[in-house]
Amino acid sequence: MPDKALAVRAGRHLAPTLIAAVILIGYVFTDPGPSGLALGVNITVAAIASVGLTLAIGGAGQFSLGQAGFMAIGGYGTAYLMLAHEVQFLWALLAAVLLALVVGALVGYIALRLHGNYLAMATLAVSSGIYALLVLPGELGGANGYAPIPFPEIFGHKFIDPVDQYLLVAVTLILVLLVSNWLLASRGGKELAAIRDDEVAARAVGVNITARKVQIFALSAVIGALAGGVNGPLQTAIDPSLYSPAVSIQMFVMVILGGLGNIYGAVLGAALVTWLIAAVPGNGSWALTILGMVVIAFMALLPDGLSGLPKLARSLLGRLRGRTTEGSITGGSK
Repeated sequence: MPDKALAVRAGRHLAPTLIAAVILIGYVFTDPGPSGLALGVNITVAAIASVGLTLAIGGAGQFSLGQAGFMAIGGYGTAYLMLAHEVQFLWALLAAVLLALVVGALVGYIALRLHGNYLAMATLAVSSGIYALLVLPGELGGANGYAPIPFPEIFGHKFIDPVDQYLLVAVTLILVLLVSNWLLASRGGKELAAIRDDEVAARAVGVNITARKVQIFALSAVIGALAGGVNGPLQTAIDPSLYSPAVSIQMFVMVILGGLGNIYGAVLGAALVTWLIAAVPGNGSWALTILGMVVIAFMALLPDGLSGLPKLARSLLGRLRGRTTEGSITGGSK
């Protein structure tokens, strides 16, 4: 019986990821064209980083605004090793991710005594500091950017075709969702939720607050660096504007719109924000204005974000059925 219950619980957690995988892979068969595939890559990369941020914000209640900085570590670290030292893509990506792991753990340890707005400002300062270093003239190209980055190559296959590039980031997102789902369903995930809900109570029942906070910051940084590291070589050229503090704010908005603590909501939020910025003309300024209006509308009408749509739909259906039943009873009594 326990094994059966465990299998049911595991299947319940796995089902949404399988649905997401079908949608992500199935997108290729809709014949989106080069521009559609490029947008798909941008959405998927943003979704990877947003899932990592969701683990910190929604999973443990740690308000971080530094995800773009970790994406920069992954993007520039991978690109630099591939271009300047001819390191293979996977090894370069691994080295960049490990560097982000160290930086993320360090930031998490330093921020242990910070909460709420103070923690958000501290992480934003880290992201701003990384951005400022990238802008300085130097070996990484400064404000002019870093190029030409070789296309990623895995087991002799070079990812030049747009379809292959999209599938690379799509598979990466699927793996990130699997790992994140497993974490949130594990004992560690329950302890993170306890920290988010009531840190004092979590400490009282024996949760190691220090270890869990450092771990979740490190994991969030790793996933952010993974997003930047996979995306950088696909673009063949990167510059600091891709990792500005404004990008960290956009990531935060993606998580809020998706629904705090819901990794699939983060994917939907990333899709909405990225599509909106790409679709609205005006060099992004009008898009940000409309995005602000969307956030206000969501706060008023859908406080649980996009992940709350099923709950809202059930509520509306329940009310509709109730009115229908009431109407039929009233009509029958006449």
